[in-house]
Amino acid sequence: MKRMSKKLLAALTATIVMTACGPSSPSPQTQVAQSKQPQQLRPPDPPKSEVLDFLEKNGAGDMSKSSLPAFRRWFGKRTALAEQVAKLCLPIEQHATVSWGDSTEARTCTAAHETSALVAALARRSKAWTFVPPVADKRGW
Repeated sequence: MKRMSKKLLAALTATIVMTACGPSSPSPQTQVAQSKQPQQLRPPDPPKSEVLDFLEKNGAGDMSKSSLPAFRRWFGKRTALAEQVAKLCLPIEQHATVSWGDSTEARTCTAAHETSALVAALARRSKAWTFVPPVADKRGW
């Protein structure tokens, strides 16, 4: 039993020393395995489009790392701009590729469509439910 534990201890010590003091550069197998792993979670955005240029001119700033909720909040304060962007996005979306959905332009267009649809729905609702003040009936009580 003592011999087996000494052998096991020696093997573990050797493994620890070899991994700690092993070669500093990765082996060719490790390099091949690392090259097969995806480098990014999201594909890179295509060159800036008409929509993104339009938004930058209107004060959006750098949009490359903005999320969909951030675009929704931004368009919520600028509803007229959201309607203009939604109109710009219609022809682009019709000819979009599958990977377009992950781009900054797609997040922008999605938020613009959602905001413009919400504004239109609220406008229809406010027209349908207009407040009519009650007429005084002259009873005096």
